[in-house]
Amino acid sequence: MINYSAFLPELFLVMAAILILVVELFLTPTSRRTILSWIAFLGTLAALLSLSCLSGSCPAGCNLGNGTEVAFNGFLKTDGLSLFFKMVILLATLLTLLMTFRYFKTHNTPYPAEFLAILLFSASGATALTSAQEIITLYIALETLTISSYLLASFMKKDKGSNEAGMKYLLLGAFSSALLLFGFSYLYGLTGTTVIAEIAKSLAMQASSPLAVFALILIVGGLAFKISLAPFHMWTPDVYEGAPTPVTAFLSVASKTAGFAAFIRLFWVGLNVPALQPVWVGLFGVLAALSIILGNLEAIPQKNIKRLMGYSSIAQAGYISTGFLAIGPMGLTAVLFYLFVYLFANMGVFLAIVIVSNKTGSEQIEDYAGMWKRSPLIGMVLLVCLLSLAGVPPFAGFSGKWYLFGAAISKGYVWLALVGMSFSVVSLYYYLQVVRQALIVDPKDSSPISISPLEKLVLVACVVITVTLGFWPKPVMDLAQAAASSLF
Repeated sequence: MINYSAFLPELFLVMAAILILVVELFLTPTSRRTILSWIAFLGTLAALLSLSCLSGSCPAGCNLGNGTEVAFNGFLKTDGLSLFFKMVILLATLLTLLMTFRYFKTHNTPYPAEFLAILLFSASGATALTSAQEIITLYIALETLTISSYLLASFMKKDKGSNEAGMKYLLLGAFSSALLLFGFSYLYGLTGTTVIAEIAKSLAMQASSPLAVFALILIVGGLAFKISLAPFHMWTPDVYEGAPTPVTAFLSVASKTAGFAAFIRLFWVGLNVPALQPVWVGLFGVLAALSIILGNLEAIPQKNIKRLMGYSSIAQAGYISTGFLAIGPMGLTAVLFYLFVYLFANMGVFLAIVIVSNKTGSEQIEDYAGMWKRSPLIGMVLLVCLLSLAGVPPFAGFSGKWYLFGAAISKGYVWLALVGMSFSVVSLYYYLQVVRQALIVDPKDSSPISISPLEKLVLVACVVITVTLGFWPKPVMDLAQAAASSLF
């Protein structure tokens, strides 16, 4: 019998996506966008609430799971670690759906059902990836995420920027997927198994070989593309700028979270053997440093705020990689905490971008002039969330980087922590350019910017969470530690 509870969140997402496609056939054009959006929102909310049932702490007492559920002969395993990753991905999906409510009022599309269904399929691929225990399942889940992302990035067919973003993402993404599959095929040839835990056992009995190192490099290259690690980051600024803003927000958090989940499963479990660990640890050290340096330096001259956030995302991937290199409970806890912090800071900024661009029709940083006077709430969100991304105390980003760099230093990566700290200071320059425009420069247009009650609630929540976790990170740290303990 199939254990459906092991993939309950994915089941809710897929069922909601199919329901959207069916219900759309019976709706009039005037009502379908609102109704379909609510179906997507409620389906994602149901998937999120199911996580508490799987953790054994369901408030309704349904007791579906005890924190670890297995299906398909162990190919899928939902444990504490995957539950945390799923929570971040589903929260990002909920916030993305909220952005679509406003975005498609000014960027009309005749295909709202297809957009929402593809977004939910993409989210289901991301969440399934966090539970994958063997490389074929992992690859299928990853391709479900990425192929859906190609469609989402190019969804605005009459927009040249969206078409360009989708084409670049598709071509480079297909190449990275080929690298990853090629690496997996070599790994299977070396070990005779696709199960990640069994791969580790087989490799532990073998001496290091050029073929194993080659397979490792291919896998790193294929997955580094998904999380925008330099030098595999070339697609990020163009796709972030050209894709619909809700899609950019989704990619910045959900795709990155799923990518790090794949890295942890593959490298901390399957490839963490004496013969190969020094190779991939050294490789990741270089990639992390490159991402931090290039991401921050290339963000400085940017004039488009979405493009700036693209380079910021590259740098953030480098910061998270410093914690990834600190193999152990401390490093994993730091990574999980930072992903949670990054979720609210990043989504707060992107929701503000959607609201402002809806009013001004522009994504240029100079058009954020006087935003504090036009909407004090948006000015506050930009100030708090951008300074948190820069790692300025007392915001949550500072606590997150403190844990990441502390974990790296505890494992001897002092040089990498110093690079991260130094370029966090550099990042202040371009983040403060946006803050300066919003808070100091006089507005070109003094008309107020309207914000719906639900958007106000989300923006306030992003600010409150970002500030609170800066002073009191313990609740999320305890949750992250509990999740990390399931791997060790």
